[in-house]
Amino acid sequence: MSFFGFLTKKKFYIYLFSSIVLTAAIFFMILQLLKWYTNHGKTYVVPDFYGHTIDELKDQQYDKIFEFVVIDSLFDPGNKKEAIVMQNPIPGSHVKKDRKVYVTVVAKKPEKVQMPNLVDLTLRQAINMLHSKGLKLNRLEYVEDFAENAVLEQIYDDALIEPGTEIEKGSRINLVLGLGRNKKVPVPFLIGLTRNDAVDAINRSSFNTGGIYHLDGQHPVHSRVYKQDPDWSQGKFLHRGKNISIWLRSDKSYDFDALIESYQPDTSSVDTSIYALPEEF
Repeated sequence: MSFFGFLTKKKFYIYLFSSIVLTAAIFFMILQLLKWYTNHGKTYVVPDFYGHTIDELKDQQYDKIFEFVVIDSLFDPGNKKEAIVMQNPIPGSHVKKDRKVYVTVVAKKPEKVQMPNLVDLTLRQAINMLHSKGLKLNRLEYVEDFAENAVLEQIYDDALIEPGTEIEKGSRINLVLGLGRNKKVPVPFLIGLTRNDAVDAINRSSFNTGGIYHLDGQHPVHSRVYKQDPDWSQGKFLHRGKNISIWLRSDKSYDFDALIESYQPDTSSVDTSIYALPEEF
């Protein structure tokens, strides 16, 4: 038999065909197993989990689709404890089943900070220091003292608080300040400011915030001061420590540029240094 004589044998072609079929069958089975293992062609849209706890998501059986991994926690007084405030992948992403979702949640226990020493600082310096520590200004109280607008006492929970005392981040601090000679100061121009900027401007001008009224819902960006009481006018002064109330409307439905222009003859004398930098959202 010649070297290639087997090519003329029927058995050779039977074996060749059988091996091709067997190889194709094995290849097909491998593909099916890969599809089953990787959920080929099937994806899930990642919902927005903001404000929900992982336990709540488990009750809704989201843990059957996603694997939640907590990577960080932070203090957020505006949200409930253990609520999700950040996530990756972001909402709307398409992912496979059992995809890990990395989340940042609200800490169970508020972060502690040390109370700074505000005594002898000016009001503006004290406010800046409070902000840098994550603390908030609550109320201003003025007493007869030659140290004009200087901090005389710092009070927390109706008692003097010593520098270095550990308190919860976000706590509100009262300040006692000296009246000095200038017991009356100009009323700040608040029209068009956001709520937070208006409150900051009121405090930096040596006043307290009175009522805050939202006329058409609350929005951190679009709600702006539509009215203030006492109203602003050139040459209007008020005793330090008095209340200033504000009313807010949405700039989507109201022309604030025209409102600001109506405060004539001139708003160029407004002390813009009292205004805080715009918040980022």
